[in-house]
Amino acid sequence: MDLFDPSSGEQVHDFNADIADNGLFWTIQIPDSALTVSKNLKTASLHLENVQIIDSFTFLGEHSVPATVSFDITWVGSGARHHYKPGSSDPTDPTNFNGKFRNAVATGSFSGSNADGFSFTSDPGASSAGVFAEIGIEKNGSFIS
Repeated sequence: MDLFDPSSGEQVHDFNADIADNGLFWTIQIPDSALTVSKNLKTASLHLENVQIIDSFTFLGEHSVPATVSFDITWVGSGARHHYKPGSSDPTDPTNFNGKFRNAVATGSFSGSNADGFSFTSDPGASSAGVFAEIGIEKNGSFIS
């Protein structure tokens, strides 16, 4: 999660999961219990507390400090599902995915803090209404077959 100075637009915090030894970045494994999905695939909720990450202040910044984040997000889908078919058979091509998605509204709350004492909390019930959210299932890359 990137945070910017509202007066200058300058990035002042970059809360992220760092870059793993294998090159994977911005990704962490979460417990299965953190995500719940309704049987009809129209609603999903993600709840995580005190996830250990870093604050590198700027994208690919040289200095970082330990940090934690917590969040609750709920997606509620509506309308018909849209089916996306692979645009390529190359497993490294970003268009190589198969999915079924529906428009959604996501609402959530976020908070975090770093070892230097900085902390933030989002407005409660922040929403994607009028912006963009989707909910669905997909397969990509080598998992598409």
